[in-house]
Amino acid sequence: MSQARFTTSDPRHSSMRMWVGALLIAMVFTSALLAPAIAPSKTLLWPVPVNLDAINLEPFSSGHLLGTDLLGRDILAEALWGARMSLVIGIVVAVVAVTFGGVWGALSAFSGGPIDTLMMRAVDGLLAIPNIVLLLTINTLLTANPFLHSFPEWFLRCLKVTSFSSGYLPLFTVIVVISATTWLEAARISRSKIQSILLDEYIYSARALGIGVTRMLFRHLLPNAAPVLLVEATLLVSDAILMEAGLSFLGLGLGPSTPSWGSMLTSAQSSLIEGNWWAVIVPGVLITTTVVGVNLVGEGILESQGGKRQAR
Repeated sequence: MSQARFTTSDPRHSSMRMWVGALLIAMVFTSALLAPAIAPSKTLLWPVPVNLDAINLEPFSSGHLLGTDLLGRDILAEALWGARMSLVIGIVVAVVAVTFGGVWGALSAFSGGPIDTLMMRAVDGLLAIPNIVLLLTINTLLTANPFLHSFPEWFLRCLKVTSFSSGYLPLFTVIVVISATTWLEAARISRSKIQSILLDEYIYSARALGIGVTRMLFRHLLPNAAPVLLVEATLLVSDAILMEAGLSFLGLGLGPSTPSWGSMLTSAQSSLIEGNWWAVIVPGVLITTTVVGVNLVGEGILESQGGKRQAR
């Protein structure tokens, strides 16, 4: 994990990074929005049909601009629909992780004393565990049958879970698993920022007026820490996309029924043996483009504020 450090930088470089990153992100978002128009589908769970008569077709083949995979699915359609799922995971994880981590860090800093020590030692203890170990452990617990059977019936219906389909349950699990491992850094950043805000004079005045903890947190502390947390949220989007790809590569992601860039990479492993390199290149390029774009925007915003996030 990383810690923030502050350096000076040329504002023109920051502006250029943000524009380049914003352009890359806009391209990815546009492709995701155009998915239903370019590759129409009646279902989100299996939007790209299997065609065993068109297995491993090369790019620019008839009717398949980017070729097909080992099941005859159009790679362009998979990439477009996969963009939607990967972006949903990245954005939702970033919002959940920053919200929970921001509140945790703010409560820790505001409480101080033994409570602050206890809360941050819990964060430090989780940070000491390698990310992949924590991801696999939480994923195993969430996908265990006793845990799955504890969900209420209405919740399973919302996730489209049936006797023959897991519906959106893998998506829910992936979001929870990644969020559970990414809120830790947000908590540390939030605590550090809140501690500096607590030294401002208006905070002493607010305390003297007897303002309650809830109002103090959500009216004065967290809004003033929002710019730093916003930068962390943008950078967590790329982290979440990479983690989803890693989980899918290990067979713990969304599965073959729900396309994402990570699941495309997983299914493309078998295609490589038959010389189908394009099934790997397409999702790999899209993941790289999105991660670079998000990081450029995040680092541009951070440098414009006078700081630079240390490389992981």
